[in-house]
Amino acid sequence: MKSFYQNWKLDIELPMAIHHGDDLTFYAHYHSEIEFIYVESGSILVGVNEEKRLLEQGDMVICCSNDIHYFESKELSSKVIILIFKPEMISLSMSWPNDFRFTSPFITGKRPEFKHIRGLLYDIMEEKNNGKPGYQMFIKASLLELCGTLQRNLPSERISRSSSNKLESKRARIQQILSFIEENYQEDLSVEMMATQFQMDPSYFCRTFKSAVGVNFKTYLNTIRVLTAERLLISSDASITDIALECGFNSIRTFNRVYKEFKGYVPSSTRQGAL
Repeated sequence: MKSFYQNWKLDIELPMAIHHGDDLTFYAHYHSEIEFIYVESGSILVGVNEEKRLLEQGDMVICCSNDIHYFESKELSSKVIILIFKPEMISLSMSWPNDFRFTSPFITGKRPEFKHIRGLLYDIMEEKNNGKPGYQMFIKASLLELCGTLQRNLPSERISRSSSNKLESKRARIQQILSFIEENYQEDLSVEMMATQFQMDPSYFCRTFKSAVGVNFKTYLNTIRVLTAERLLISSDASITDIALECGFNSIRTFNRVYKEFKGYVPSSTRQGAL
């Protein structure tokens, strides 16, 4: 199971990765690296912190360090380019990403000043794949041009120390909640128990959680359980009943119902397909 806090294993000399992704669906997570997504075709639903938007062909989104973000492709189809890199790669730009943030992480692809970004991404992919002498410098140059284009053309706001601390405190609370779910999803978790654990009013907990993660707590918890169960059905020889109990479902009937709601078919179909 992938952690909510992803620790990308990137090359020390060139700490970045770029690849295509099709029909992405990934629950809310965060990492220290900057992540840039470009929609080549189709549409995909993307959430970043408390914003959520349907992206179409040519649209983009940038997730800065430790932004909580997720992707949904249910009943949607898309092809995207994903670029992930450590902030140090743009350290020459002293004012970003530490001193200011974009008003919104979402970028419309219709503006002419962003038309060349797809070409920059393909230049980065080509240089990385070919690995010719000096390719690291060409990649950094394209990356700096991409980030400079965003900084020059997107609305932004300066981050004061007080507002930064407030933002980080709120984000840290959500990150703690996500980590707690990851470590305890097998247990009988409830809104009331989570609210008590994090010293929050239950109704406030529900509002805060859904605003940050895009779905309510129960749906999110079941998503984690179903995805974990799916992995175990494919990779282990454990019985379906044992997997259901291991993933936090209190009965095989509940497991079958919830699994079918999320996947569109029962767990036994996943097991049969893996054989």
